[in-house]
Amino acid sequence: MDGNERPRGILSQADRAYLRGESELASTQSERNTRARIRDRTYNAMCDFELLVERLPERDRRLIFEKRFENMDGAAAFDALVSAVSFLYRATEDTSLDFETVLHEGINMAEVRGGRVASVDLDLTFHSLSVEQLRHKLEAGEALSLTEIAYLHDSDEIRMDELAEYFRDADEELAIDDGRIQSKMTNF
Repeated sequence: MDGNERPRGILSQADRAYLRGESELASTQSERNTRARIRDRTYNAMCDFELLVERLPERDRRLIFEKRFENMDGAAAFDALVSAVSFLYRATEDTSLDFETVLHEGINMAEVRGGRVASVDLDLTFHSLSVEQLRHKLEAGEALSLTEIAYLHDSDEIRMDELAEYFRDADEELAIDDGRIQSKMTNF
């Protein structure tokens, strides 16, 4: 279901349109109010997760994820969950909390109901990305990861028609199993 068709979650349809840049607000004050409302709802939604973890019946959780997520088109379920983890990772960076500790505790909070505890080891190795480096990889015929393609797609340093040209000839070889990136790629 398209984000414009979905009922209100944390974000209303108007909030989604605003964040996508599809709508303009009447005044600077309207924009401030919209941004404050989004911040407040996001904060309160994050606080609600404790209640959801502790009190939402397992049956209801399964109906959300086994039924609704399994019926989503393409890779939309994957995209939604990856985006949630990405948002939480970035949010943790904005606090004084360590993501590995948060991840460890979150996994163990989930596992305790099954009478288990988990060891969690997160090994992060960072690599810088640049348009020139990725353009060189494309020119050399090297494959790009979805992250690298998304980076190029979001960059102002490469035109969409230029990026599309790299993939036009490789259509049959290019297997992108990510709905959001796939839809962006087919929109070139």
